[in-house]
Amino acid sequence: MPIRMPETIRRALGEEAAADLGFWMEQTVAERAVPRDEYRQVLARLEVVEHDVADLKVEQRELRREMGEFRREVNARFDQMNARFDQMYDRMLVQTRWMVGTIAVFGTLITVLLTVSQFSP
Repeated sequence: MPIRMPETIRRALGEEAAADLGFWMEQTVAERAVPRDEYRQVLARLEVVEHDVADLKVEQRELRREMGEFRREVNARFDQMNARFDQMYDRMLVQTRWMVGTIAVFGTLITVLLTVSQFSP
């Protein structure tokens, strides 16, 4: 079906130029346009893709929430470990002080006993 040019265009261009313009427009549209059925198929596929993308967004939000919970749990465990290390450090410090004190007391006791034994008849 040839394109029907408006009367003003036919008068301005002439019948032959209007017919050529119409033919050229028909060819251009036929080469570059998408048929309605194909366009509807593309739209249907795009709707499926859009639905899938929406599902992916929901899954991504859920994954981010789970990762946030996991990060909080890991941080809580590290905080517990840090508290235990602090407690262990304090205990080791106390034990080291006791050990140094005990060695000093034993050294003093041995020195006193040796001194007493040298001066006793």
